[in-house]
Amino acid sequence: MVSAPRINKLKALRQMYQAASKSKEQRNTKKRTFLFLIFLPPFFLILFLISVPTYGQSYQTFRKELEQIAEQTKYRLGPFRIYPTIWFKDIGYDDNVYGKREEDEPISDYTMTISPEAKVYLLFRNYLILSLTESPEYVFYIKQKRERRLNNNITPEFKLLLFNRFVISGDYSSSNRRWRATSEFDVRANQHLERFRGRFFYESARRTSLGVSISVTKISFEDIISPEEEIHLSRALSREEIKSYFEFNYKIFSESFFFLNGEYAEYKFGHIESQWRNSYSYQVNSGLRFPFVGRIRGTFSLGYKRLTPVRAGKTSFSGLVGDTSVLLRIRRFNFRFSYNRDCRFSYFTDNIFFLESRYGIGISYYLTRYVRLDYDFWYGIANYPELILLRMPDETYNEIERRDIYRTHSVGFVVRIIRNTGLGIRANFWERDSNISGIKRDRIFVGGYLTYEF
Repeated sequence: MVSAPRINKLKALRQMYQAASKSKEQRNTKKRTFLFLIFLPPFFLILFLISVPTYGQSYQTFRKELEQIAEQTKYRLGPFRIYPTIWFKDIGYDDNVYGKREEDEPISDYTMTISPEAKVYLLFRNYLILSLTESPEYVFYIKQKRERRLNNNITPEFKLLLFNRFVISGDYSSSNRRWRATSEFDVRANQHLERFRGRFFYESARRTSLGVSISVTKISFEDIISPEEEIHLSRALSREEIKSYFEFNYKIFSESFFFLNGEYAEYKFGHIESQWRNSYSYQVNSGLRFPFVGRIRGTFSLGYKRLTPVRAGKTSFSGLVGDTSVLLRIRRFNFRFSYNRDCRFSYFTDNIFFLESRYGIGISYYLTRYVRLDYDFWYGIANYPELILLRMPDETYNEIERRDIYRTHSVGFVVRIIRNTGLGIRANFWERDSNISGIKRDRIFVGGYLTYEF
């Protein structure tokens, strides 16, 4: 017989072995997870061997689109031409997942976003293009399970050429995603967007195009309800947008275009409590579009907009708007400049909209053919036109115009993998300040990404 002390000793040894095995298994699991995160992007990169399509214009002529489909689609399955891409974004550490104030103890986590995309084309001779774009996106957080989300966007489209000059096209787009729709959003929120659009254009042999389009877009939000806050976005922001659009594009260089656009839009809010936000707007934009290859790339666009609320007595907007993003490459340097200015609908009860202006500058330097250093800075201002009634510390009340200031610094480097494809690491430092209390926020994100613009 085995004595009791010996039995106890054997049990103790067995427990120690089990604990050691469990600890070893945990270490192996962490190691496998680390290796998975490290080698997953290169694996998919090799699998797809892809590049980014060079669609630089808002409207692409029929013949130019045929050329690009023939040149860029890499795979064929019977009559179908398939163009797959995959994106890896925000693979790293977020120190303020829910956009909380510092005194409210922000929550940090590790995150990763994977976004494959497939464009499928079906061509009928030289007069009809049928296409389908499917763009799923999975956002993963290790600890914050409520933030994990499968987003998706799907867009079928047709383009029909008539009499060698006229093009009729139409598309439907459905997008369901969880994100920060505007700079007001500290917490990501679910948004569903559904759009129907029809176009009729005249195209010349020199790729000059002139046409009109009509679109109907339904935008709906889900409310943000948690123990910390309750924001009824569905009441404040869910709406229907009806737009009629005029567009003229004239080729001035080999791949550069002068454009002139005009738009009339009506905004109808769905909830009865928010119908006082109903508005309409007129807008005219003009500028230059540059190709995605060459020394100068991007779009230079400035215009005028007038947004008028239907309800009398509410503040309207009229003035300069812009949507400019230009890159200039000189030897080993890339210089970037961006300017965006427009009205955004606000979910705060005091204001229908806020006017947001964003200025951005950046520089990249190529240390070698395979290593690039990046730095970018953005400065933003959000002005609210309606006075806000605030309770002061001395128990009095005061009316002020809210004004928010945003600053973002981004530093990083990119290593070329193949052609124009590279793997990058960057750190973003974002902060927001305001002239009213409780709005100040800051966030740091450090992580990697896959880029096709080395």
